[in-house]
Amino acid sequence: MSILAWFTFGICFILVIIRFFHDRDVRFLLIVFPMLLLILIIPMILARMSRKTYEKADAQYVGKTEPYKISEVTLQKIGESAEIRGIVEKVSFKWLNRPHFLIDDGTGRIKVIIFTSPSDDIRVGDKVKVRGMIMRGLFGNKTPIISAISVKKLKEEIC
Repeated sequence: MSILAWFTFGICFILVIIRFFHDRDVRFLLIVFPMLLLILIIPMILARMSRKTYEKADAQYVGKTEPYKISEVTLQKIGESAEIRGIVEKVSFKWLNRPHFLIDDGTGRIKVIIFTSPSDDIRVGDKVKVRGMIMRGLFGNKTPIISAISVKKLKEEIC
């Protein structure tokens, strides 16, 4: 669950406690408590469903993606499926469960985005295998990025 979801839950919980101690109304708790549980449960369910969908998509692309060096990923290859391997140099937006990675394979660097949290906990310095689609960078950027369906850690000897 994202930090944003935990933050929302925390604020709602504090407001419920304040309201309860102000009014001492037990009926209020009986109504609000299930709602607080839903604020926790719904994001967890959606994240799990999203991960399962990405895992199924990844299984369909096994053997169908071309391995690329990052230097070979160009705007002319937009729309092609690709697989790259490299080292994570930067991780951002992890707190939203929509992480962006900067990957370096020694021939170049590329931004990788995935719209769900990966099954592995990816950190800076990890060696990873990325499978996804080559697309134009966000916001009119003239550099290619990879919209990933899979970002997995590799064992030291594989990369």
